[in-house]
Amino acid sequence: MGIKRVKTGWQVDCWPKGRYGPRVRRTFKQQASAKRFEAKIMGLGASGEDIPELRRDKRRLRDLVEQWYEHHGHTLKSAPDRVRSLRKLTDALGNPLATKFTAQQWVEYRSERLKEVKPNTINHEHTYLKAVFSELERLSLWPHGNPMQKIRKVRTDETEKGYLDQEQITLLLDHLRLHETEDCYFITVICLSTGARWSEAQSLRAENVRNDRIVFVGTKSGKTRTVPIAPSLAKQLRQRRKIGRLFGNRYKAFARAIKTLRIELPEGQLTHVLRHTFASHFMMNGGNILVLQQILGHQSITMTMRYAHFAPDHLEEAAKLNPLAMSTL
Repeated sequence: MGIKRVKTGWQVDCWPKGRYGPRVRRTFKQQASAKRFEAKIMGLGASGEDIPELRRDKRRLRDLVEQWYEHHGHTLKSAPDRVRSLRKLTDALGNPLATKFTAQQWVEYRSERLKEVKPNTINHEHTYLKAVFSELERLSLWPHGNPMQKIRKVRTDETEKGYLDQEQITLLLDHLRLHETEDCYFITVICLSTGARWSEAQSLRAENVRNDRIVFVGTKSGKTRTVPIAPSLAKQLRQRRKIGRLFGNRYKAFARAIKTLRIELPEGQLTHVLRHTFASHFMMNGGNILVLQQILGHQSITMTMRYAHFAPDHLEEAAKLNPLAMSTL
């Protein structure tokens, strides 16, 4: 990065052992001194000699976050939100020297934080910070170990997965058809027909509807997936537009419909209830759990197994194979 002017003088900011080696930053009052230092330290790095300035890592937790973002974080879909959360987190932790940050500090922070937020929130922060250390280790930018490695997340109860029954589905679709825009109706139908997330259905383009199938791109996992749909639905979608986005933003319209119909949903599961509804009915109608995993685009079968209990024969052996099964009780 070279030498730059800062409030306190001239700052040398360089990577003497290459971009994947340790970073050295030091500020001098005079530019000439900064240039001499840069030349010296870069020379030592090029020759492979020991560099005294690297013996003590002076980076703070916030520095690691910025380095993580520069080399990896910016490639994530949620990059702006993730780095914003991490910056707030480092401030809340007091931005200590990264080499001095310990598991005990995290546990103490967690205890106080749990007085203000839900366990899921602190578990997300745990995951984000742990990933910073892990990724920098993989890139050979952090040689001091991961202080978050052995800390367990806060145990949480599995959240209820709400879903709509057949009567509620009919009621909702009739209401949307009569009182809301066609966009909102069709987005809802697509979610119920394919298990798509609201954002995936809402951003659907006409080019992605072909051969009675919908191709979802730009998904949460980054992987493209294709789901068959009814020919009648495919025909209606093709008639709307030949190219470009099929729908506008209709999230508020859906929320308004749910409120008007007084449909009670678990907290935080507004449009996502449509995805849960698809998966629940898929299993209740005898669907295969592995096929459901592919349709939903889950990377791990563990996520999909949340719907296994909806299968008609799920754990039926409990009634047949228990020790009292042959008794006359």
